[in-house]
Amino acid sequence: MPHIVLENINSTKEAFEAVQPFSNKVEGGILKVMDKYINASAQSALIESLAIEGGVNQAFFIQLSQKKSSLTVRLLPLTDPEKTNGVKTIMASIAKQIKDTNLSIEYGKNNLEDFLL
Repeated sequence: MPHIVLENINSTKEAFEAVQPFSNKVEGGILKVMDKYINASAQSALIESLAIEGGVNQAFFIQLSQKKSSLTVRLLPLTDPEKTNGVKTIMASIAKQIKDTNLSIEYGKNNLEDFLL
């Protein structure tokens, strides 16, 4: 399962606020972040996303979940899309948006290194 751990971040709410909706045209499709939701305790957030690639639409959620001093960006298992380059690109874009808000945030363990450019 693709994921990115962001180190040195203590607030899901901070990460939630950093994520901005976007829509990017790519060859053969569109990658889009449409909306975002945070739970009442501000420990978990969902990012509503859409990847259209080669005529195939995949709607899914990316989950932000807080640990002690890290935050994991991963696919919500209930939506489980095919792990296409578009899906991975959206995940990496969200992680980058969060990382770019604070110089102390670093990429930790992940399996999306090729998408974190």
